[in-house]
Amino acid sequence: MSMGLIYKGGFYSYADKLYDVYIYQEGYSGSATNVGFTDTPLTIEWAETDKLEPVQSSSAKLQLMSDTDRQFVGLYTIKAGSIRLDVYREGTLYWSGTLDPELYTEPFAYNDGYGVELTFSDFAILDRINFGGTGFKTIRGIIEESVSATQISEMTVEEHISTKLFDGSSSNLLDATSVQSQNFYDEDDEPMTVREVLEETLRPFALRIIQKAGAIHVYDLNALYNDMPAEAVTWDSDDSTLSVDTIYNNVSLKYSPYERTTMLEGTVDPDTVAGRQITTYFSTNAGSNDEIGFYTVLSDSAKGLEKHANAKYYRIEPVYSGESEAGVAWTVETFASRNAGKYNSYVQDPSATTGEMLIKVPDTPFLTYIGATGSDNYRLKISLKVLFDPRYNPFEEADTDNEEGNWKEQQDRANFAYVPIKLTLRDGNGNALYHYANNAVKNSESFANPGEKAYWKAGEAAWGDAWLCWYQGNRKNESGLGGWQTNKQIIGYYRNALPALFDKRGSGELIKLPPVSGYVEMQIGTGIPVYDYGKETKQSNYDQCRWLLYKEPKIEFVEMPLSLFSFSKSYIAFSALFIRLRRTTFLALWFGSVLEN
Repeated sequence: MSMGLIYKGGFYSYADKLYDVYIYQEGYSGSATNVGFTDTPLTIEWAETDKLEPVQSSSAKLQLMSDTDRQFVGLYTIKAGSIRLDVYREGTLYWSGTLDPELYTEPFAYNDGYGVELTFSDFAILDRINFGGTGFKTIRGIIEESVSATQISEMTVEEHISTKLFDGSSSNLLDATSVQSQNFYDEDDEPMTVREVLEETLRPFALRIIQKAGAIHVYDLNALYNDMPAEAVTWDSDDSTLSVDTIYNNVSLKYSPYERTTMLEGTVDPDTVAGRQITTYFSTNAGSNDEIGFYTVLSDSAKGLEKHANAKYYRIEPVYSGESEAGVAWTVETFASRNAGKYNSYVQDPSATTGEMLIKVPDTPFLTYIGATGSDNYRLKISLKVLFDPRYNPFEEADTDNEEGNWKEQQDRANFAYVPIKLTLRDGNGNALYHYANNAVKNSESFANPGEKAYWKAGEAAWGDAWLCWYQGNRKNESGLGGWQTNKQIIGYYRNALPALFDKRGSGELIKLPPVSGYVEMQIGTGIPVYDYGKETKQSNYDQCRWLLYKEPKIEFVEMPLSLFSFSKSYIAFSALFIRLRRTTFLALWFGSVLEN
């Protein structure tokens, strides 16, 4: 909601400088009222903080004359952040902050003509806002989101930073270094406040943030010492003294690497799936309502994922079968009523035809570039759960009352299955930088390790560039489909024994990191090409399929085994930032990023 100007006024300082004051209120659309001031109209204070504290807040006390009884009391009945003060000095923005509604000072001994003190602050509001970020974020992204949350006026960010990624690096620290949002949630998934996140992001680099003279300044003391002109000390007393501040010379290094971090996970909020309810019994021979297996609720709208117009959101409500879950459905075929003996289609027929978007994950987490050598130690792991099943009740064993014949035929005929995806790396303006391509593996008669026939290509993705793959065992009389199944490392039409490494990798498609930083976008496509052991597509696979459901598209950032501590290839960010202030040395560290030699 936009803010409207509700009060304005001006005064001259002791130095004969003109200060204009503007007060804005969220949702206000009326005319602005001119206000008067007391003898001390405005005091802006930057409270003294330790030089290693990252956030230096400031506050402004505004003294207004109340022409009528409780003229400004309405400003204290609103939520924090919805009243903003902008102070202009000689026509240029000088300070901005929002009203703290908990601080109220007004004398009740007068009916009118008395002073009211309003207290505004810039960063204090961040203590009341919980962090809600996901995935990787650059330091600049954390700063911009935090400043935006303060609701203060838009300002330029001035940087005075001495830290470099490595010797000779020209990369900007704020853009080239990222943090994982997951670190700011506890084991109960409770987030830190935005203030805490901002502090803990800046602290390892000994960076500080302050609003002053109409700008946001991000700096470290080392940069000020080296880059700013020195000023001579003026001795104005016979007993002036010079002392040395605190010295830090004992540093303890601690490093706790994460083996796996979830960057992106697309889910559907089950509470937002509301629509038609379909009953599936325990089996086709259900004899009473007590043998209900589960209910399926289908809806055209829900929160969490974007979908194809012809698909449905689904929610499973288990009775005797299945588990509570939600996702996107392309095929749902079940009996219209108990013992009906005939399947009804409630969504779409399954098909091998591809070329359209089925699912898009709204989140686009930032993925940092960790260097040509450092990236060898890490992979992205792409996974998706699919239920492609011919059984009446896909959550119970196949038997004579649950399509046992069709189930056995699927095991023989659905040996290689593929789902199209688009995995795109975009810049901050949404332009495609790279996209992942592994179609050379799919179209081969072999397999390939990531990087051989699977790699990042420049530009926008097209359907057919990348695939996820399902298979099982010998791929002759075993299918990777049936029940909920997660994709494995992609292979082509390959019928021989796979290397043991494929089993050790488990589920998911492991891919190398892209060569630059960017925002990751993930889409799942329509259609599921399925081949048998003879590389034939049997239409009966699709004719007999009763359920085609999708859930939990996921991207994880994983460490390759035994490579993390290969220091000859990469530096862990233990080499850090030394801040020298004359004879005092400070050391700050940030751990978790791998930096290029």
